[in-house]
Amino acid sequence: MKKIIVFGLLSAMLLFTASCSSSKSSTESTDPPAATTPTPDQNNTDNPPADPSGPTTSTPPGKQDDTATDDPATDPATTPDTPTAPAVPPGFEYPDAVRGVYVTGWSAGGERMQTLLKLLDDTELNAMVIDIKDDDGYITFKPEGDLAQFGQPYIRDPKALMKTLQEHHIYPIARIVAFKDSVLAKKHPELSYVLDGKVWRNGNGDGFINPFLKENWQHNVDAAILAANLGFQEIQFDYVRFPEGFESRDKILQYSMGEYKDKKPTKFIQQEKQYAEATAKYKEGLTPLQAAYDQAAADYDSAKTDESKKTMDDAKKALSDFKKTEPKAPDFSEKARFTQLRVDAVTDFVQFAREQLKPYGVKVSVDIFGYSATLPEAPGIGQNFSRISSNVDVISSMIYPSHWSDGYFGIKHPDTEPYRLVQEYAKREQEKLSALTSPPISRPWIQDFTASWLAKGSYIKYGKDQVDAQIQALKDAGIHEFLIWNANNRYSEGVDYTP
Repeated sequence: MKKIIVFGLLSAMLLFTASCSSSKSSTESTDPPAATTPTPDQNNTDNPPADPSGPTTSTPPGKQDDTATDDPATDPATTPDTPTAPAVPPGFEYPDAVRGVYVTGWSAGGERMQTLLKLLDDTELNAMVIDIKDDDGYITFKPEGDLAQFGQPYIRDPKALMKTLQEHHIYPIARIVAFKDSVLAKKHPELSYVLDGKVWRNGNGDGFINPFLKENWQHNVDAAILAANLGFQEIQFDYVRFPEGFESRDKILQYSMGEYKDKKPTKFIQQEKQYAEATAKYKEGLTPLQAAYDQAAADYDSAKTDESKKTMDDAKKALSDFKKTEPKAPDFSEKARFTQLRVDAVTDFVQFAREQLKPYGVKVSVDIFGYSATLPEAPGIGQNFSRISSNVDVISSMIYPSHWSDGYFGIKHPDTEPYRLVQEYAKREQEKLSALTSPPISRPWIQDFTASWLAKGSYIKYGKDQVDAQIQALKDAGIHEFLIWNANNRYSEGVDYTP
């Protein structure tokens, strides 16, 4: 069913209703659907230049960043003032379920937008994730105030863009790339990582800003507030993490830990409590077993009978077996402390951002590595799936089949089996989300690009069938929201997006 026909019929019905009763509003905002309990960074890739050609993809999870440097600028660090007075216009409704595509600032402000609007008009797609702070760190339009220095005129008239999205009934999500930020890193090296006197960059030439520093938190929240004031209904933070492979160079790079320098990690506090409770319980159980053995040994010394020998041996075995259950002290080493402080910094940022954005009435979502949901946590980069999920309205795992190593989930080449990969991931995510008191909406990122960087035989060409397979796997798992990634915003024709 085409959206244009649907909206035409709805408009006629609303006009008729209004003529019968002027007291009834023609539009009413709806609450989002309840979170599903089971139900990426592909790291969402860099923005392409205007009208790019050919697929653009990113580094698969697990591949570590190579060391590179950039000359630092000498500008003094500044913290932008936080905008106030939210001005969110009415007219956007949360869809039955969000089904969206990624849109760069270039596309949103250029000719490509007409093609994307037609795609959404003609299909069951209903949302766009639009870059507002992009992978380089630029604001994709020219704002006023302290963030003006970061603005680029990719979207020349953001208010007109929002009006267009309203007219096409498109749910608008603002993508804010958080801690991957080459622009701010170059302007203010003290907010980034330094190596040999220069700003450190990864093997792709990307700069990062430091999640330990609250100045960087505020910088990203200020960008999010710009988006909220334009009318975006949801703020999606991406690159909410430390650089990949940071755990292997955290002692090599120079950077500030800010307020985290002398902090005890949250996990340490929990572990200390659990260890104390377990130790007390162990000692409570040990006391009677030790007394029983002591008594049995004394009885055997006084009367060495077969019966007293058996009693003593049984008591000794029971005591020995119980001693094997003695709680082991957690790892409270400095290395473990620094590792867990990364998790705290990332989680604390998400909590801070959500709290700061409450007055603006927007939802908060976070993109996260898909494999983070399959592990207890990914402390090297600071991501704990459960802790982040507990502090957002929507969690968007990047589960692109191409970004799992061969053999993951027992699948020889995950990219060649998109349905099975998504199916296996959904099982793990359901386990994690079902354990939360208030799980967020699950809205994964799926793949609409060909991973030609992979070895021959370990990838396939992606098109309609492969995208359909991922969507079907999500449906079969009870997950009805999804986002589709293609760095160039070229999406396959004929895909069945039907909810």
